[in-house]
Amino acid sequence: MKNTYKYIFQNEFISNVLKLSTSTIFSGITVAITLPIITTIFSASDLGKYQLLISIITLFGVVASLKYEMAIVLPKDETVAEKVFKLCFLVLLIFCLFLGIILFFAENNLLKIINAESIAEISWLIPFGVFFFGLFEIIKYGLLRKKMFSEFSLARLYQVLSSQSLMIIFGWIKPTILSLFSAFVTGLVFASALYIKKSIIIIKTKLTISIIKIAVRFKKFPLFNSPMVFANTLSNELPVFFLAKYYSTEILGYYMLANRLLIIPMTLIGTAINKVYFQKASETFNENKIKVLPLYIKTTERLIVLGLLPFIGIIVLSPSIIEIIFGKEWTDSGLIMQIMAIGIFFKFITSPVGTTFTVINKQEIAFYLTLFSLFLRFGVMFYFHESLTSLLWAITLSTTIYYVIYHFFIYRLLSKISKDNT
Repeated sequence: MKNTYKYIFQNEFISNVLKLSTSTIFSGITVAITLPIITTIFSASDLGKYQLLISIITLFGVVASLKYEMAIVLPKDETVAEKVFKLCFLVLLIFCLFLGIILFFAENNLLKIINAESIAEISWLIPFGVFFFGLFEIIKYGLLRKKMFSEFSLARLYQVLSSQSLMIIFGWIKPTILSLFSAFVTGLVFASALYIKKSIIIIKTKLTISIIKIAVRFKKFPLFNSPMVFANTLSNELPVFFLAKYYSTEILGYYMLANRLLIIPMTLIGTAINKVYFQKASETFNENKIKVLPLYIKTTERLIVLGLLPFIGIIVLSPSIIEIIFGKEWTDSGLIMQIMAIGIFFKFITSPVGTTFTVINKQEIAFYLTLFSLFLRFGVMFYFHESLTSLLWAITLSTTIYYVIYHFFIYRLLSKISKDNT
């Protein structure tokens, strides 16, 4: 027991994994605790508008620095890292400025595409939301660069805690979508303010190379990583945009609650398994490539066992549980959960082992599968959008098909690696 304790807490990698996983788990618990309060303050329509607004901000926020923030952790030379850090801020500012100009001149046309006129009065706030979203991403990678894993973990936790708490406080004062947005942005600002100083890379030695040359040096991030992340985020947010376009913001509010509750098991269990699997798979691949396939199969089997009972419970009991905890007016969320649970289950058993493509250096396949997911989801949802039930089943079935194919490719590649190294 004593040796196990020492191994866990004195091993730097495992210790860092635990720090990162703990914050994610506590963030999930925070969301679970605060949601019943938030749903008594805000209407389903308000939460639907908020979900639509946050989906737009997330879609642009994840690429607001053109993924240059990922390059912060790469350079050996601290002076180069400092330049990359500055480049991220510059790109973020330019991106948000252009986004603001586009929204100013084409706001109505853009919002009409996804039937988002309901948020037109605060759409001018989108660039500000994108800016603080992107800023927080840069700060987190700055902390990773400095190996400040505790700070990284706490930044994420404080952001969720402050946002969720302020939703309740602002909602009690005035329950509007502006209150929800203000809570979201204030949470980002609060967490960023706490750790921006620690994340900033300042080196007294001056580097003669220009920021433009640094941008060219790390050009693969905007050219390859940005499209991949954008496509993946768009695929994840497509249901929100389809529900907004063809149905009401009230229905979107029910979907928001259902989705947030469904991903809690992934947050509490899947995140920790993801970190452990990635570390173990990377180590195994370097030592003995043949053993990666058994590790993948064993991990997937464990995920199935862990997830099967909770998701069966969701399918059977979610309407009753939702009615007890959130009230009769939110029963529709329980019905949505019943339909979506199958797709989320397959996501649950796939996401933790999804890093396999990175482990075996086949990230391009993950990108192609992401594009496939985007087109599949769009096509299926567009074809079956005539009724809410058929649209929800389209979301579920397209999600299930995508993750089954994802597993198929992982299995085939690992089988080939095992065969080639036997």
